[in-house]
Amino acid sequence: MKNITYYILFLFVTVCSYAQDKQLLQTGVIIDSVKIATTPSESYAIYFPKKYDAKTPTALVFIFDPDARGKIAIEPFILAAETYNYILVCSNTLKNGSTQVNIAVANRLFDNVLQTYAIDTSQLYISGFSGGARLASFYGISSGAFQGVIACGASFNGMDKLIPPSNNFSYVGMVGDRDMNYLEMIANKEWLDNAKIVNTLFIAHEEHVWPKQAEMLRAFDWLEIQAYKKNIRPKNDTIIKRIYDKNLRIADSLKANKEMIASVGAYEKGITFFNTNEDNSLRTKIAEIKKTREYKDEVAKMEKIKVQENEILDKLSLRFDQELKSAKGNTNFKFWNTEMKKLNAMKLDNNDIPTQNMVIRALYWFQVIVYETGEENKRNQQKDKADYCTELYKIITETN
Repeated sequence: MKNITYYILFLFVTVCSYAQDKQLLQTGVIIDSVKIATTPSESYAIYFPKKYDAKTPTALVFIFDPDARGKIAIEPFILAAETYNYILVCSNTLKNGSTQVNIAVANRLFDNVLQTYAIDTSQLYISGFSGGARLASFYGISSGAFQGVIACGASFNGMDKLIPPSNNFSYVGMVGDRDMNYLEMIANKEWLDNAKIVNTLFIAHEEHVWPKQAEMLRAFDWLEIQAYKKNIRPKNDTIIKRIYDKNLRIADSLKANKEMIASVGAYEKGITFFNTNEDNSLRTKIAEIKKTREYKDEVAKMEKIKVQENEILDKLSLRFDQELKSAKGNTNFKFWNTEMKKLNAMKLDNNDIPTQNMVIRALYWFQVIVYETGEENKRNQQKDKADYCTELYKIITETN
């Protein structure tokens, strides 16, 4: 762990020159395959914003995608990059797999990019989706090199939370309310709050996917405010007003739609902590909403659903573990057919959207568990267990 931290810090301190052909640097387009000079089998995609000036050190976001889809993973960030002038870099090599292998690949990526382009190392950010979010979170908490982490659809690996935070980084969590890792991200925010790490959480009406560009821009709006508070960027009152007005519109709309918890979250994201009249106005709105019966009922409903979701996950995983241990070719899948039909009936209830979202999350989580377990048993040549997983996976997906 210390070696990784020292490596990154040494690299950021010693990078004092760069070599680049300005004629080759296209702006406003994704350059989808740039090879790592020291390891030509590895490459990355890169995006230079239209305002990019090769002579001026520029802010940068490193991005990790679980399937090494550099071009696809950069696209959600383009609107934010153009708004705030960030370079975007995503590995075409790093993907879900060995942590040690991925750390080595990431370090070579950092090395190459920081020595090749004019980068402002006081404005480095790191982001990822799913397994890529876990790696980004690890670097954020362990290296001391990044001002912010944008973790989409997943948070930390469990052991990473034992690492004392090495710097005052800001953390943005992003998750869909139908994402299998929704409860994880809710719990992660509580952990970040307790650890005194400045953070926020954006929840969209999505499943397990990269956020849309407009949602990602909101994340960078929030990070822009944090950059002002830390004197990383000069405070811009015009941008602050734009961010305030946007969050106010979103929050008012959510409140009108009776999404009270979400409206409170949107009002909170508009608070700049510069002790302005606007900040005080938002705090008043939040206090008023929290006193309402609608807000209290929604909080109670969400707590009830959280308990129900954990009960469903425990029930499914316990039965799965029990049957997997004694899996044979003649396994009876009656329990699973009945359970899946019951859950899918709940999923089709359009009159109870929160429960509907919960069932979608639970089914997708279980689907992933069964698939990954099946693949592991195939690799280990455990035929009965692999066949059991294949049949169960078919039942889940056919009724899903």
